[in-house]
Amino acid sequence: MKKSFIFIASFLIILISCKETSTNKTERSGEPDVYNVEDDNAKMNQAMVDAKNSIEEFKIALTSKNTSYEFFTIKQKFAANDGAEHIWVRDIQLVDSDFMGIIANEPVYTDKVQLGDTIKINRASISDWMYYDEGKVVGGYTIRAIRDALSPEEQAAFDAENGLIFK
Repeated sequence: MKKSFIFIASFLIILISCKETSTNKTERSGEPDVYNVEDDNAKMNQAMVDAKNSIEEFKIALTSKNTSYEFFTIKQKFAANDGAEHIWVRDIQLVDSDFMGIIANEPVYTDKVQLGDTIKINRASISDWMYYDEGKVVGGYTIRAIRDALSPEEQAAFDAENGLIFK
């Protein structure tokens, strides 16, 4: 569980204040880094569309009872004063036909939720999903978009810092 929280906390992604061709990282003392991405970033917007369009794949994995699958998370968009904030929700469960989970990141720009809140996922506001399959990330479309925008040196540091292996 600790591994999943640390992992999820590493990927708070906020859609504001950055150039289309770069990723701006805000480092916070004692808190995970925040990656800021402009609303019109085509690659990030496509990543969110791809995640939303493939949510059924996530649901199938979640309900499969496959013991090699773990750390199911969904990222949801929340309104903020100056745009939107996309926050990871952990410990995902399917209740009837609704995804439920716990806010996994300390919000920076929104006051709509707080760390530790249990929420029902708004399917229209899903911006990403992921889980591990034998230690490899499945999904994580927005994480991949951020990583792909980094220089090779930054990618190496990103991978080492987060211990990510993509499927």
